[in-house]
Amino acid sequence: MKRALLIALALVGVSAIVGYAGPNDLKDEGVGTYSDASVANQISNFTINRQMVSCGVGTFSTPPGTSGPFAMLMYAKGPFRYQANHQTGIITARGRMRSITHVGGNEVEDVEHDFLAIAVDNGNTGDRFDIHFRTPFWNPANPSCTPSTEVNGWCRFGGV
Repeated sequence: MKRALLIALALVGVSAIVGYAGPNDLKDEGVGTYSDASVANQISNFTINRQMVSCGVGTFSTPPGTSGPFAMLMYAKGPFRYQANHQTGIITARGRMRSITHVGGNEVEDVEHDFLAIAVDNGNTGDRFDIHFRTPFWNPANPSCTPSTEVNGWCRFGGV
């Protein structure tokens, strides 16, 4: 019962963060939380702005301080190209990124790689954020890789 209550409170907190960080106070940048099959249905947070592109994926686990079955942190390294197109409502960023992947509580990869991030402002129908990338672990031969819709041979994390 206590564990279910903690999870419920945490999920309410996530919803509050999304509501607080709504689209009306941001310009040419984005931040949010989503969950879909591309991130193993885990909670995923993202940021895209002129200084940083990042994506974090994870879940709760016990005992406290341990990683769940899947966790990943991705963040831009050094300068990257950034474009906000006001006519289409699309932000794109390209550059290098560091990705740290944990599976079953064990680190399986810590690498730098190329990335393409795309954020789409869909107005009232829900926005979208995707990071397209390829690493030795995250490639089309990995059954956990959701294929990129933008770059052949890459994977994708993203959702609405």
